[in-house]
Amino acid sequence: MNIEENKILEFLRVRPNLFVSVLEISKFLDRKKFESDRTWSRPLLRRMELEGQIEANPFGEYRVKKPEHDTNFFKQALGQPGIKLGDTTIVLLDDFDLEVALSSNP
Repeated sequence: MNIEENKILEFLRVRPNLFVSVLEISKFLDRKKFESDRTWSRPLLRRMELEGQIEANPFGEYRVKKPEHDTNFFKQALGQPGIKLGDTTIVLLDDFDLEVALSSNP
């Protein structure tokens, strides 16, 4: 990764849930380049998207790609009735008997 790609990632990491337009990214990275070509960062963004570092929405805006195993979604889904949680098991501390667990391990 080059310096500009690192700057893009830093810029997008500050806004993890927000899709940002090419114009905003280009303007943030280099105002002089932005004056001559408002979408100069598009090739960099596209390459980063193909490499799987960032993701784009249908409007051509970008954000940092979320990890596949995002635990925040699971925690939020617990509070919403009707959302499928897949093959999950919820273990409560009250269900766990420490004495039995300690006595079964040598």
